[in-house]
Amino acid sequence: MNLNPLILILTVGSLAACASPTPPSISSQDVESRFAEFERVNMLPRTSIDNLPTGTASFVGSAGGRASGDADGAVIGDMVMNVNFDGNTIDGLINNLNLLDENDVPEQLLGGDLTLSGSEADGVLRAIASGQLTAVGEERIRGSANVTLNLNGNVVTDTTEGDSVTGTVSGRAGGNFDITISDGNFYGKSN
Repeated sequence: MNLNPLILILTVGSLAACASPTPPSISSQDVESRFAEFERVNMLPRTSIDNLPTGTASFVGSAGGRASGDADGAVIGDMVMNVNFDGNTIDGLINNLNLLDENDVPEQLLGGDLTLSGSEADGVLRAIASGQLTAVGEERIRGSANVTLNLNGNVVTDTTEGDSVTGTVSGRAGGNFDITISDGNFYGKSN
């Protein structure tokens, strides 16, 4: 009996189970820039109720936080938050999420998007980001997890009244991997 084809099949199957992680989509310099921008936007003054925008404004920026549990480090991604000031609603998306190691060096791009849903009242923002993220490879986490993040913040003023948002992020991911997100933040600027 010739076992060579069986060995080949088992070897190929083993290699497929150990897929390489998806390379990160950001650099360490990108991470530093995002952290610095959050610190800057977070220091801006809250926009007074009388000076809040009307209609809908889209704020583009970043969201993330410290990760603990099956992964220790951080996650950070791109955020688009749409705030309807007339209807007092929030929707949007957090995507392009990257897992960072303990030194904030990007390790891998996580698959999936988180959908934003929430409310705005007098410039106070409350939203939930939820969805499923996947990780591959022999990294600290792999498989998929359902994610729920809480975003709480404010509309702030940079160059024009109500042109930015900033706030905190916390939550958790549970499934094939379990992580807690804490000490997080988000920021965004309207165009």
